[in-house]
Amino acid sequence: MLGAALVAAPACSGGDDGGSGGSDTQATDTDTDTATSTSGATTSGTQGGTQSGTETQGGTDSGTESGSSTTDDTGVTITGTSTTAATDSSTTDSATDSDSTTDSDTDTDTGATATDTDGTSTDTDTDTDTDTDTGTTGQMVECGNLPVTYRDHKPLHVDFGCHMSGNIARPGLVLPTLGNDNKPVYNPNPPAPPGNWSGTNPQITSAQSFSQWYNNVADVNVEIQGEVELMEIMPGIWSFSSNSFYPLTDLGFGNNVTPNWANQTFPDRNGSFTTEIHTNFLYEQGQTFTFTGDDDVWVFIDGKLAIDLGGLHPQVNGSINLDTLGLTPGNMYALDVFHAERCESGSNFRIDTSINCFVPQ
Repeated sequence: MLGAALVAAPACSGGDDGGSGGSDTQATDTDTDTATSTSGATTSGTQGGTQSGTETQGGTDSGTESGSSTTDDTGVTITGTSTTAATDSSTTDSATDSDSTTDSDTDTDTGATATDTDGTSTDTDTDTDTDTDTGTTGQMVECGNLPVTYRDHKPLHVDFGCHMSGNIARPGLVLPTLGNDNKPVYNPNPPAPPGNWSGTNPQITSAQSFSQWYNNVADVNVEIQGEVELMEIMPGIWSFSSNSFYPLTDLGFGNNVTPNWANQTFPDRNGSFTTEIHTNFLYEQGQTFTFTGDDDVWVFIDGKLAIDLGGLHPQVNGSINLDTLGLTPGNMYALDVFHAERCESGSNFRIDTSINCFVPQ
């Protein structure tokens, strides 16, 4: 899944000595220890450390950091995905995250003051621990699943419930750029359909009916929040796929027990709804985005229409090579996806992409 955080969590701990003359050490990059005995003699030392960080992308794009700690008179060791070992004479800090972005890490540790149980000496560790992960472009990013806003519609809405039909996608039903509200804009003058297209006209009743698809309207639709999780199905390709995509079953207005425009009922599912996704991604050369399914799907990248699979239709496929869009590698761009399931009898929804990290807006 794309739930990997590209921000590493800091590790910091301290310890107590069990007897006279004990020492307290902290996993550090810069660490100053001062020990004062009852005789008034004072000694001081500075610990030096090195930091190395490597991140590689793969698998489920998830990064975890875990460990258990042990404390004795020689130092503190934290073991796990991130490991820090230290003594008063040297410190080595290494970190490995399962993410493909190369990071630069800066660690400074701030610890605590410990007093030996016999009261004859005091060790003070002053550490500051800061862990900063920076991507190849210098941007800090945290990956996540695709956030989704679903809106349930009634089967007798004029644009849903199998009120229309079509055999293939009908491009041009929306304008080529997003509106000021970050929603697709109804095209009052769509182009002629493809030559092999057959279906009902219009495919969308009106601008007013279309405005209800992706906006909350009392007694017309019900908003439900969700998310889509992409999984790596082969090296470099992340996917979500369902050939029975009914995420609102038993939710919203409930399953479709009311007959639709075709006088059909579907008590086992809720099949008149829209899907709305807003996210960001870091563009790298060679990225692609593909959608396969039904019904309407419009994919906007940087506010411009990149995939147009509008209208009612069986499962169809649309794909975009992001290198053709004039994007600048290393920059962050918006990706906005709008989908509608308008006939309850079947619902397919599949995303395949080489974009390995989406950042919620």
